[in-house]
Amino acid sequence: MACVTTATFASRLLYRAQSCALRRVSHQSVVSHASLIVHRRVPHATSIVSRVASSPRGRASTSAAFRFSTTRLPWRAGKHTNTKRARSTLIPHAVEQSGATETSSICTEAESRPDTMDTTLLHSLDRYGGVIVDPLCLEKFDTAAEVLFVEKLTHSLTTWKANGIRGVWLEIPTGSAHLIGPAVQQCGFTFHHAEKTHVMVTHWLSENELNGLPPNASHQVGIGAFVVNGDGKVLLVQEKRGPAASASRPDFWKLPTGLVEQGEDVPDAAVREVFEETGVKCEFHSILGIRHGHNAPFGKSDMFFLVSLRIADGKTHHAIAVQESEIAKAEWRDRNDAFESQHIAKGSHMDHLYGLCRMHLGGTYRGMGLQNLPAGFGRDGTVVTYSNADAEGVMASNL
Repeated sequence: MACVTTATFASRLLYRAQSCALRRVSHQSVVSHASLIVHRRVPHATSIVSRVASSPRGRASTSAAFRFSTTRLPWRAGKHTNTKRARSTLIPHAVEQSGATETSSICTEAESRPDTMDTTLLHSLDRYGGVIVDPLCLEKFDTAAEVLFVEKLTHSLTTWKANGIRGVWLEIPTGSAHLIGPAVQQCGFTFHHAEKTHVMVTHWLSENELNGLPPNASHQVGIGAFVVNGDGKVLLVQEKRGPAASASRPDFWKLPTGLVEQGEDVPDAAVREVFEETGVKCEFHSILGIRHGHNAPFGKSDMFFLVSLRIADGKTHHAIAVQESEIAKAEWRDRNDAFESQHIAKGSHMDHLYGLCRMHLGGTYRGMGLQNLPAGFGRDGTVVTYSNADAEGVMASNL
């Protein structure tokens, strides 16, 4: 089961620039990987769940239970998994190649003072008037050179501020961890986020406006997978640990769940988690519902996608291989072992999500499909877009 917290923008702020691609600002302007969000507040994401028509809460027959996995849908249901696509982060790369021609007004101003800008730490500029320090330039400051680092950083801050720079991103790799204290305690930087390979600290320089640097990632993203076989049985598990552990709740059967990994699409996460926990190979069918909550671990918010999967390759049955490290039991069971569990409070969000599953089985609710669509804005790659539109060609330009 995945254990990585994936929040929307944490991975977007990793500036993995190679030294050969970086140039001093007096020679070439470069564009930040976070250029669409740096120095701009990001609005909270909203989730959309399809409206559901009311229907009797009866048990669907075996044939109705399997009907949803054989019905041809107008969107691309089941075509996402194992399909390679050119990924787009919706954010330009951290550093433009040396042939870049785009410059910003702040770069023009900086180039007018090459004598001072050349004496700062090696860095690149973003489109919102900020500076991204090249983490590779920190390697020369060993533990014996901390004083020199503070002097160089202080001088850089003074110079950048004089040139109208608004904010500074400083990524400190693990190998230079001894510089974290001096940067924070002596140079006024504040913590932004930490990864296995580095700590990111920032410094807001502008005195004429409030700090506009985007905050650290705010969400973790989870999935629950709804899989039904040809007999109308639902794939359910009992966990070994946690609040749903079988030791404390021996009759608690639940859907396979897990967290989306960094850079992973929601459908892929659902397919992966099911295979890891049960050995059942599946493919994406649709998104049935989305839950958005708060007060998750470490003060984060949480988004949970209920994903309908079907057994891969058109099969109607699949043997189970339990992931013994995480799962106590995994079985194909009657749907009501989950839907009518005493552990699911009536009227709760999970009661609602299971209601969507019940309607899905009965063929009265299909959920949201997906399309891999071009990112646009002059960028290569595609992004996954979810909707319950009846046609792939629903575009404002066509209506």
